[in-house]
Amino acid sequence: MSSERQDEIHCLLQEHGNLTVIELAQRFKVSEMTIRRDLKNLAALGLIQREHGRAIYPPVTPMDTLIMMSMGEAEREKARIGHLAATLISEGDSIILDAGTTTLAVAQALTTKCTVITNSLPIASVLGNRDEITLLMTGGEVRRNTFALVGPMTRSVFTGFNADKLFLGATGVNIERGLSTANMLESEVKQAMLKVAKEVILVAHSAKIGQVCFHTFAHWDSVQTLVTDSGLSVSIKDELALMGVKVLLA
Repeated sequence: MSSERQDEIHCLLQEHGNLTVIELAQRFKVSEMTIRRDLKNLAALGLIQREHGRAIYPPVTPMDTLIMMSMGEAEREKARIGHLAATLISEGDSIILDAGTTTLAVAQALTTKCTVITNSLPIASVLGNRDEITLLMTGGEVRRNTFALVGPMTRSVFTGFNADKLFLGATGVNIERGLSTANMLESEVKQAMLKVAKEVILVAHSAKIGQVCFHTFAHWDSVQTLVTDSGLSVSIKDELALMGVKVLLA
């Protein structure tokens, strides 16, 4: 229930720009302390900003700035993950590149002739002028924080697509809880991608290992390979191996 309420709070703030703790408590018929906990969780995920007595939806930031801010967090590791993941693509493959900064690093490293479908505007901007890449874009609603395309239009595109490989991102990567994300719309798109891919390759920075977000969109039986950095602990690597997940360290 709390995760559903937090998703609703996030949507309300996106619509109204800012709301007070009192307004939110009255709307959801819960205590102000409960709302403050919800806002603390949303702020920790970078989805909102908190001020005394109220919450604010973050102002729009230009796409290039957002990309650089996200890539700046562990940029070198993500670049290495991207380069290693790109070596898994064979000429003629049809691949799906999920939205996210680590999948963007895969796109930046991609030189193999292949067909790419993506719901990411930043990835499309990287691959759009490359002669060796046949690029397909989904339609959908643009999430202005991530510039990912989401919604029913996005999901329907994947219904008719057959992919050799899916390069998947996740905000939370946890042994017990699987792969999770903070946004239900993105979660639904990821599930649509998973249904049409022969092979699933999770690309994730080691800092995400152990984290759990609002909604689990897949468990480990859906993943064949994890590409991450050397910060992954030996114990987690061993546990994944027991579950049949191949781990590649960049």
